[in-house]
Amino acid sequence: MTLFFFPHAGGSAKSYASFKRFLPKDLNVITMELSGRFTRSDGPMLHDIESCISELFDSNEKLSELLKEGDYAVFGHSMGTVLATEFVRQIREKGYPAPVHMFLSGKNAPDENLHCFGDIDKVTDMEITEFFDHNSMTFSQVIPDAELVAQINRILCNDVRMAEKYITTPRQVQFGCDVTAIYGTDDTMLKNADMNGWGRYTDKSCEVVAFSGGHFYYTQHKEEVCKLICNKLRLN
Repeated sequence: MTLFFFPHAGGSAKSYASFKRFLPKDLNVITMELSGRFTRSDGPMLHDIESCISELFDSNEKLSELLKEGDYAVFGHSMGTVLATEFVRQIREKGYPAPVHMFLSGKNAPDENLHCFGDIDKVTDMEITEFFDHNSMTFSQVIPDAELVAQINRILCNDVRMAEKYITTPRQVQFGCDVTAIYGTDDTMLKNADMNGWGRYTDKSCEVVAFSGGHFYYTQHKEEVCKLICNKLRLN
């Protein structure tokens, strides 16, 4: 069994590194890193979700072999949910088997007209970073390197714009598997969202699971989230 993790806006593959200690050793955990970010900073920074996923297929020779087996699940948090959605859309388009489970965390379904910003093309980088800071939607770790902070903020703003612009409908993508939608009860971004909307993207079951906490609820509930993953994938 392979479990693909997709990062939140401004995040990296390392965002999920600590999950591994709560997951079975024989589970093949793959944390996806987008081009132009962190460990892949030598690649081009891409500006739309579709291109980011296409590039992952083009640059990862082992991906097709893993997908052919059909024994895989996908986890995405926040922007990671739209990356996961596009990932499966392209997977199905290429004729690979459907995943066995989708874990979609911290964001509403992409056909729901609910966004952080009205017109994302008119929003400045400063307004984006201030919004995320004000709503406690970034990690609070203090980074003394101003250049590194500027780089992280550039990635965050680029990612937010991509996620805000991404739209796909249930007619365009069907996961073909059970879905678990997860959120934090104090997540300000989801106060008007209906996480059951993810059920429109599958003809299988869709269960909504709530944890206490805000947008990054899983920092407090990592072990519980991993137990949920294991239960759904029958890895216990």
